[in-house]
Amino acid sequence: MRRTVPVLVAALGACASLALAWCHASPILRAGAKAASATMSMAPTSTMGSLPVPEGVPDAGPLSITPALMREQNLDAERVMDEQGMAPQMLPGGIKRFTLVASEVNWYLYPGKAVVACGYNGQVPGPVIRVRVGDRVQILLKNELNEPTTLNFPGLPLPASQLGIGDVTERPIPPGGERLYSFTVTPDMVGTHLYESGTDMASEIDQGLHGVLLVDPARGSLYPFAKVDALYEIDAWMVDGSTTENAFGLDGKPYPNAPELTVPYGSRVVLRIVNASGMCDHAMHVHETTFWLLAEDGHPLPVPRPMNVLAIAPGETADIEFAADVRGDWMFHCHILDHMMNPDDEVDMMGGLVTFIHVK
Repeated sequence: MRRTVPVLVAALGACASLALAWCHASPILRAGAKAASATMSMAPTSTMGSLPVPEGVPDAGPLSITPALMREQNLDAERVMDEQGMAPQMLPGGIKRFTLVASEVNWYLYPGKAVVACGYNGQVPGPVIRVRVGDRVQILLKNELNEPTTLNFPGLPLPASQLGIGDVTERPIPPGGERLYSFTVTPDMVGTHLYESGTDMASEIDQGLHGVLLVDPARGSLYPFAKVDALYEIDAWMVDGSTTENAFGLDGKPYPNAPELTVPYGSRVVLRIVNASGMCDHAMHVHETTFWLLAEDGHPLPVPRPMNVLAIAPGETADIEFAADVRGDWMFHCHILDHMMNPDDEVDMMGGLVTFIHVK
């Protein structure tokens, strides 16, 4: 295993080393009032199984990414940030069918790094699926990978037959196969949710098989007071042969390619934050403001809570709101310093989970 850390100033490098050591020494990094999991410091027993070693993403060939493809992938990231949902096929009876095709895709991460990822419909994360209460929904998953897969909807109250847990609730979809997932959207589904692979999750999620499902009320919007409603999905990668997550992005792109958000001065802004990392917690922070936590895992809080740093675990979603009442260019980033770097990137000192919110 080879992992080369970019050359940084001594102080930043020392801090990053401490942060990395802490992340690897503790299975769960949480902040605020959240309790640590009972699995911490659990000693192995004779009844415990062992997970296969996760597979990272291989490098793509130097000619696999053209400037035109880079631009299109950056536009994909902006469409996710802007919550532009994919258009469904309308079937008899008002059924909305969304088709997801799981396949390999050459994906550009940061300067000098393109990888052979797995994505839905040729992008990472997959396209936003947006539905309303009362919708009858079908999601058709076509498997064009060379390995089995399924589709999982964490946190949605669905029958076991629709949960998509490979070898548990269903047989995985073989290469070349397809499966139809069906459900009716109910009021308790309103909010921000994740969809992801439910098979060989230790590898397939970090190869790119994940996306966001947004559920709106039957009428209107979930946050009618917000002038801006934007989405940032945190994704993770294992590059350079690493078997742990060592590269991170927002909407599929690490800095400097992560999409940047421009908001009007004086507006109220909602950010939906989704942690699609398979292993790492993150600590997200918005400069020059205190934000309010509105919802967790698709469920509104009885009383919004003021925060400066949001601790978000793998698979969690959180909706936050702030007032854009100070003009400027404000950083939005993870406070775990090695999550703000790109492995092997000697071009940019910053990387990973960093972008900017421009208040104009």
